[in-house]
Formats: sequence, structure tokens, C-alpha cells
Amino acid sequence: MKDISKQDIENNINLVTRKDFDREVKAGDVLIGGDNLAVMAGPCTVESRGQILDIASAVKDAGANMLRGGIFKPLTFPYGDPLGQPDAGSGGSPRDRKEILSKKELFQHAKRRLGYLKEAGVKYGLPVVSEIVYADSMDMMDEFVDMFQIGYRHMFNMDLIEALSKTGKPVLIKRHYGESLRSLFGVAEHFEARGKHNFAFCERGVTVPHTHNVESRSILDIQAIPAMKEYAPTVPVIIDPSHSTFKRSYVMPMSRAAIAAGADGLLIEVHPRPESAWVDPLQAIGFKDFERLMKDIQKIREVII
Repeated sequence: MKDISKQDIENNINLVTRKDFDREVKAGDVLIGGDNLAVMAGPCTVESRGQILDIASAVKDAGANMLRGGIFKPLTFPYGDPLGQPDAGSGGSPRDRKEILSKKELFQHAKRRLGYLKEAGVKYGLPVVSEIVYADSMDMMDEFVDMFQIGYRHMFNMDLIEALSKTGKPVLIKRHYGESLRSLFGVAEHFEARGKHNFAFCERGVTVPHTHNVESRSILDIQAIPAMKEYAPTVPVIIDPSHSTFKRSYVMPMSRAAIAAGADGLLIEVHPRPESAWVDPLQAIGFKDFERLMKDIQKIREVII
């Protein structure tokens, strides 16, 4: 895997690495980057209207300024995907179903849950961020979200890059755990070349021969924070401590480390009953832990800024 070279900066990623560019990344009324800390908190999956309203209320009270919620979930395996499953309390969990929905059915169910997400965001004054998987869902999602997330699996998806370059809404680009910063900057350069400048990077861990957790798929690359700021200083850096650790007890320490290292924000999974979350129950944190974490990171910010 190649490192970033002087030739890259001059010829391949010369737009994203500009140091004097006036870049504004704004989701709703929340500015991301600079002196502003963006905390995007919420469930991996929007399970029901009641669930997302409860979460939005709790994370808002604790100090979060954005609401994250998964609708389209490109899971490793096709079974158990909650999209299109009955709402909690109305017929079972996603683990009870194994049918594969058509895209039309998928979009119908997604629109309902996107409505729940937007309702919660509006009620509690939290701009919404959610992952986009299908390029032809952008117009539908645009009605409900304030920021689009490109998941790590779709980092190089040119259909998404083309579609999202046409929206005025900001984009959160996740780095794939097997890709270099050079590759991430290349994706960003594709946006830049198409006139799309309001995006942020999201670090969600890198693959290594082993981690401290046998079930983990990656390990958080804290060093990526100063590296991204060195090469692309105008692009905000968001850290995902949930997917990178895949372990609840690691999420809070890694969140604190990320803020201390200069991250511009966190994308963090919060659930009222973490052990019962439909997707990724091992990494979600509860309301009390999130409240404590918000107090911790505010103290860290007071020291380093």
C-alpha cells in the first residue's frame, strides 16, 4: 500500500489537501470542524418510532448535537437485516425473519423509518445523519436527512459519489478498514473534482493481524487523526469508536482518546437497552454511560483548546 507522496499532493490529491481553502461543513444548524465538536449519537438501527424518540431525547439531554440512525444496513450476511422487519413490539425481532425484500419493498419500509428518524430529529433539534447504500435512494433520503454517510463498504462506490456530488447536503466518508489515507483522499478528490466540498472524514478502525478482542474486526487508528489533519487540514475528522472497537467497554476510553488527539467529533452508537439492540448489541452504550462520556469529553476539550 503506497504512502502519500509529494507527487500525489501536487497531481492526484491537490484539491483535498489545500491548506488555504475556506471549507464549511454544516449539517442543519451544526457546524462541523474548527472549534465545534460534533457528537452524532443514536442507534445502529432505527427499530421503532418509540425507540428513536427515546434515544433522541436522552442524547440531546446529555449534550449530543446530532442524531445518527441506521436505516439501510449492508450487513455481512443477508439474514436478520432489520430493514423491513416488524417494528419492535409488533410481531418479533429481525432475527425471526429470513425473507429477502425487493428494492421497492426495501424503500417502502425505509421511508417509514426515515420518517421516524426525522420526526425525532426535528422534535429535539438534532440534525440527522444516516447511511446511504443505493444511489437511487438519494432523492428519497434527501427529504429526511441532514447529512449522508458513506459506509466503509461503499467508499469507492462511484454511483454514490456521482449522486452525492449533486446534493447540497454534507457527506461523511468512512474509511474502509483495509485502505490507506491515500485511498481515502482519492475518494475525497473525486468529490472535489465534481465541485462537492462539504464533506468530512470518518475513521472507523483498520484491520490488523490481531486485536485485544477476539470478536473484533478492526482496531481504532488514533494516529490517523493527526495524519489527516496534517495532509488535509480543512477537512473535519470524525471518529467511530463503536464499529472500530466492537466492544462496549472500549467505546468510552477510545472516545476520550480520540477527542484528546484532536478529533472534531464522534459517531457513536447509543441504545436504551444495548444488549437487546437488533444490530451490533456488543458495542452500543446505554444512556447513563453516554451521559458520563459527554461530561468527560467536555473536560478534555477544556484542557486542549
